Amino acid sequence: MIVDKSHSKKDIINLFRRHGIVINNNLTKGQIVSNIDSYIDNFIYNEKIKNLTELKEYLKKPSIKQKPTQLEKINFMFKAKRIIKWYNNDFILHDGLYNSMEDPYNDVMSIYMWGDFPTVRRACRMYNASPFCKNHVNPVISDQVEEELYNNRIIKKQFIYSLKVKHDKENPFIVTFD
Repeated sequence: MIVDKSHSKKDIINLFRRHGIVINNNLTKGQIVSNIDSYIDNFIYNEKIKNLTELKEYLKKPSIKQKPTQLEKINFMFKAKRIIKWYNNDFILHDGLYNSMEDPYNDVMSIYMWGDFPTVRRACRMYNASPFCKNHVNPVISDQVEEELYNNRIIKKQFIYSLKVKHDKENPFIVTFD
């Protein structure tokens, strides 16, 4: 079976681990790829990968996990910070940030594919909230980061407030938080 070269050894091991198969870390990527048919037999499918055909298509396609070079990262982080600054300065156009309404849109379109980085997600969210938004732009997020964001969202929602209100003769109401 053919596995795209953009999938790293760690990505393949994590994919199979999430689906109930443990692969030895000491194996090389070449050994894992050559034995991948034996791993596929015990693969447990879920909503994202529903059957064998989808698994094979996933492994044939390039990985969506982003690995930018240092120069690319400097470039898109600068653009994301410019968009955030533009948003925080009430969308003012001047020579320092942007000269026209096309410039923020062009910057968002050049950085949205790096959605695994929080600064890029924030810049896209701020651009979408601006009154000058041409098209709604969603950042591209890998499955692993999306799952992590979902788990963090669940953890943040589970606040248990314990408010106790008691009524005594001496004090009309006693409010306590535990």
